[in-house]
Amino acid sequence: MLSKKKRWIFIITNIVLFSAVILFETAQIADISIKTATPLLFLPLLTAFAVFSTALPAAAMGMLCGAFLDSVSYGSYCFNTIALMVLSVLAYLIANNLFNKNLKSSIVLSIIISAIYFLALWAVFHTFNKTFEDSFGYLFRYAFPSAVYSAVFVIPFYFIYKKIND
Repeated sequence: MLSKKKRWIFIITNIVLFSAVILFETAQIADISIKTATPLLFLPLLTAFAVFSTALPAAAMGMLCGAFLDSVSYGSYCFNTIALMVLSVLAYLIANNLFNKNLKSSIVLSIIISAIYFLALWAVFHTFNKTFEDSFGYLFRYAFPSAVYSAVFVIPFYFIYKKIND
């Protein structure tokens, strides 16, 4: 359990981090994509948050981030709200029951969470009403590179949350 002072630092850090990611994702201040790989910074941030959090705050933060993404996305109809909530709880469960809370485990967990998100996105939105070539082209040219590229960003978030919890 965090002390009162550390709890306030944790809350303020979360507000700053999530606000910065929201601003960066929507304002498109800089384009950090590499060829077709575009990171979704909410995934590594939620993963790092879930590693050092409990189930209820992880679910709430995933739901809020997903609702925000759905509000600025075209035609997602609650996909991000449900997916990010489930994935953040899954990240919490894996981090606390299967993995240790170290950097290597967080990177692997972030790759797993990102891959599941992009596979679900592909399965829901890109498999139907598209040709076989377009569907798998999206999967191998965009989804997998984006999942790996998104997972790289867990490193700074992990160190921020580790510093708070020490």
